[in-house]
Amino acid sequence: MKTKDKIINTSIQLFNQFGTSSISTNHIAKSTGISPGNLYYYFKNKEEIIRAIFEKMICDWDKLWLPPADWKPGLIDFKNIIKQSLHLEWEYRFFQRELITLIKLDEELKNRHQQIQLERMNEQKKLFQLFINEKIIEQPDNIDSLLTTCWIISNYWISFLESRGEVINEKKMEHGIELIMAVIKPYIINN
Repeated sequence: MKTKDKIINTSIQLFNQFGTSSISTNHIAKSTGISPGNLYYYFKNKEEIIRAIFEKMICDWDKLWLPPADWKPGLIDFKNIIKQSLHLEWEYRFFQRELITLIKLDEELKNRHQQIQLERMNEQKKLFQLFINEKIIEQPDNIDSLLTTCWIISNYWISFLESRGEVINEKKMEHGIELIMAVIKPYIINN
């Protein structure tokens, strides 16, 4: 693994465990097994590391939300996408947990996040339309409201659990999937 990737992966682990405010670039360098000077060769500061993590998140979500052109979805695919999405939320939980603070402190990150959020909402709408076209889901009266509700559950489910002091496990993740499916259930054809 390249040094830059090691720095990013180590940072994700440290930020998930301790939060971004508790971790300095010196902590990251030490945990990565490099000198602070070597870290600064790749990243000028912690904000650059967080932006690089965000770009890694985007790539991971692209694999999930951008299906192949010839893909024919089924209901099980819908559940799998939700499950994979929640697992990605868990993989980058520090970002979900600290989102508001992170974008308040970094205008560049804020702008990029807002751009990606709009793109993701459009991608989800297109994906949802594939399920409508395949007659798996009915056309809702207000698709934007439905997708926003699903977005909120997906993006804040883990933060909700952590704020209650709950241990995150597979059963809790499955409950998040059930919540999203409960929102979608009235639109599923032959449910």
